[in-house]
Amino acid sequence: MRPAELLYEFDEDRWLAALEWHALRCAADALTPQQQEAWRQWVLDDDNRRVYAACAQLYRDAQGLEDFQAVARSNATHAHQSTGSLWRSVQWTLAGAILAMCAASAVLLRPEARPKPVAPTAEYATGTPSIYRTAARQTQRVRLGDGSTVILGARTVLEVAFTARRRALDLKRGEAWFDVVHRIHWPFVVTAGAERIRDLGTAFVVDRESGRTEVTVTQGQVEVSLSGMPRAPRLGGVILKRLRLRRGERLVTGARIAGKIRHISPRLALGWTRGRLEFVDEPLGVIAENLSRYSRAPISVSPAAANLHLTTLVLSHHIPAWLNGLNRVLPVVVVRNKRGACVRLNASVITHQVNDCHAP
Repeated sequence: MRPAELLYEFDEDRWLAALEWHALRCAADALTPQQQEAWRQWVLDDDNRRVYAACAQLYRDAQGLEDFQAVARSNATHAHQSTGSLWRSVQWTLAGAILAMCAASAVLLRPEARPKPVAPTAEYATGTPSIYRTAARQTQRVRLGDGSTVILGARTVLEVAFTARRRALDLKRGEAWFDVVHRIHWPFVVTAGAERIRDLGTAFVVDRESGRTEVTVTQGQVEVSLSGMPRAPRLGGVILKRLRLRRGERLVTGARIAGKIRHISPRLALGWTRGRLEFVDEPLGVIAENLSRYSRAPISVSPAAANLHLTTLVLSHHIPAWLNGLNRVLPVVVVRNKRGACVRLNASVITHQVNDCHAP
């Protein structure tokens, strides 16, 4: 392929995917059946196939692995020193950059640098989903077959199903932090109710309870579909169907919530993984739902008190003590019975709302 063709075909995402496939096919003794199927699907695309062929040709044209980086530097230097046109300089610079990327992947060909194949998870090997569950006051770290890590909060249910086309996860309930190994050709998508969160090279928290979904980005970016929002945001009069969130941003959606974005510290968003449940200006009803996951007995809040807002820090093993002091900061009373704790609005506060935790 001539330099002009390299310039015309250059697509960073496609080249990175081609380099990843080239390194995998060279480094592994043999692809697994699932990897073979993923490879077959990827090369069905004409552009993918053409870029992969160009990458392979660059590797074959090199005069040895140890000279690869020298070739890239030589081409780049020649481009800068050339007295020819600016157009030719740009062509050779891009060619040198592509050679440098191939050099990085070629290191994997050395026997001592070959990675151990990652054993696919059961849901990928068999084609059937795997379901992970946690009990009350329990958290769990899960290592997925693609190298990604998930930390499940208490009382959480997560379904995982990998196919050749995508990594699909469904958060049925609870809370989970996803630290994703990004794969350009293999999307990582988390479904939480009506919302779909797609990884863009990132780590993020998804919290789903009682028709309410929170997505908080702790690193990188994610793309969130807005199909579950009753009133999707607008930009220049156009209704947005997808929204991109960046580090430190939290999106709250639900049947009665017109999605809003808040800024939050990533440290705050991950406090629950360390037993620190931190809330900033959150409704008491939402706080109680979260605390119930880590409490020996469930905590309920009457409709009359559910919308009282509070900023607080609760240690997961000190929830009873926190309940004992709640009436010092809010006009509420805490009533305990065999079914758990009920937080009601203080009778001295006039309200027309239901003040019974167990009312239908």
